[in-house]
Amino acid sequence: MSTSSPARGRATASLKRRRTPKPVRLALLYIGLWAAFIWCVFPFYWMIATSLRAKDEIFARPPSIVPHAITLQNYVDLLVGAQFWRFALNSLFLTLSVTIVSVLLSVTAGYAMARHRFKGSVMLPLFMLYGQMFPPVLLLIPFYIQLKFLGWLDSLYGLIPVYLSYMLPLCVWLMRGFFAQVPHSLEDAARLDGCTRWQAFWRVILPMARPGIVAVATWVMIHTWNEFLYASTFILSERNRTLPLGLSGLIGQYTTDWGMLMAGGVVTAAPILLIFFFLQKHLVAGVGGGAVKG
Repeated sequence: MSTSSPARGRATASLKRRRTPKPVRLALLYIGLWAAFIWCVFPFYWMIATSLRAKDEIFARPPSIVPHAITLQNYVDLLVGAQFWRFALNSLFLTLSVTIVSVLLSVTAGYAMARHRFKGSVMLPLFMLYGQMFPPVLLLIPFYIQLKFLGWLDSLYGLIPVYLSYMLPLCVWLMRGFFAQVPHSLEDAARLDGCTRWQAFWRVILPMARPGIVAVATWVMIHTWNEFLYASTFILSERNRTLPLGLSGLIGQYTTDWGMLMAGGVVTAAPILLIFFFLQKHLVAGVGGGAVKG
């Protein structure tokens, strides 16, 4: 024991001498964080900078990091000359419709699955998640055949059930997990105070599940607003195009108006960034809370 103790002390002292000093470790940490930050933010900066450049400066070589002369002409051309507002209204209608229906169905289905036990109540959520394993591109042909049979091709109304089919399973799963975290005693206490089951759900359970509802609504809004694959397949006419389809129309076969395209990207991304800025706390809490409870 006496011989091993000095050896252990010398080994510990040797490890301490070899350890990188704390200021160096902090400097390396901050350098890594700043590098990751620049890597993630630079594409957005370049999109904004390109949207503020004059058309002749966009193709200048070598390109400048900062625009020499800031102009808003690209935004004027986008908002006045192009059919931007028609595309924006189509996307807004589609996003609000899918979000409202998704929230209503996921809240009611999630509450029923969390509070009631029925035959298959354990396996049903798993089967719902199995549907998320299939790539969306595999469902293009079945959806196309169904929409053509129903006469819903080239219709915004036809996209609503298509989006709901692959968004609802995850929404129901999240809301089921969130409702499962709410203690049964709170609902029982409300029932003892004279509330009906509906009143207890509306006044007690639903307010406690608000972060989950915000998370579900935000996730559906973002995916519907930015969806391109199904919209580009099932929308045929220009008047029914959504924003992603409308922006893709700015890319020509021989020439592309990069200034207007980048301006459209900035305007399209602005609502998503605002949603994240104001609802990020509820979004993180909702996703984390709904995912842990089985």
